Amino acid sequence: MHRAYDPVMDRNVAIKSVKTEKLTAAEIKYMVETFHHEAKIAGKFAHENIVSIYDVISHGDSDHIVMEHVPGRSVLDYMIAVGPFDPMESLSVVHKVCVGLAYIHYHGVIHRDIKPGNIMYHPGQSVAKVMDFSVAHNIEDAPVRDIGTIGYMAPEHFDPNRKITFLTDIFALGSTLYRMLTKKYPFTKENTAYQILHQDPIPVTDLRPDVPQEVADIVSKAMAKADADRFQSAAAFAREIEVVMNQLYPDAEMMSATNKYMSG
Repeated sequence: MHRAYDPVMDRNVAIKSVKTEKLTAAEIKYMVETFHHEAKIAGKFAHENIVSIYDVISHGDSDHIVMEHVPGRSVLDYMIAVGPFDPMESLSVVHKVCVGLAYIHYHGVIHRDIKPGNIMYHPGQSVAKVMDFSVAHNIEDAPVRDIGTIGYMAPEHFDPNRKITFLTDIFALGSTLYRMLTKKYPFTKENTAYQILHQDPIPVTDLRPDVPQEVADIVSKAMAKADADRFQSAAAFAREIEVVMNQLYPDAEMMSATNKYMSG
């Protein structure tokens, strides 16, 4: 990803390019198709919690996506720099992601790869935006089950008798919140799919006793293995965060700046 300047529109942009070094012709073809898929899916969206895509440019043998430049870094980069998130800050970020997900779900799209690395974040500017729609798909299309990031995947990815739905993004966001609070993946690298299907992660409060139980309960509900036990929509997820925020942090805004880490 590179930052660039668009003199016609007088704005900074980010450019995502296909890296073709050491790739076979088939791999390059797949990457280009993925790029165009991402642009087609996300290019229709205009929302404050979604990274906007402006254009796809082919230049010689290279393809590039021109997108909105978002200040800050990914949640993953932020977490690596400063450690686990404060519970209030975690809820603030995830609330904004919920609002973004509610928007794309309304338009019939499942993101399929919600994770800390796909959320851009700048605390000082109250920015949290979902990016990377490379494996997203329309709800009416048959999904490919073995794509995404396994550490955040929902049980239905590994059970052919279950459907991948909007609730799949809810589980992934719950897994993301778990990692934001603990800096640990909810499931280990050994037999990860089996764990996701049959085992519960170590409770958040066992890893971080300072996390309020109400916050831990949000994580557990979002990561429920059965569809019926999860939040039934991203909007419902957001509303529960609002309730807990009002109970625990009544004087806080939904996104507060932090003096631990600022980036532009």
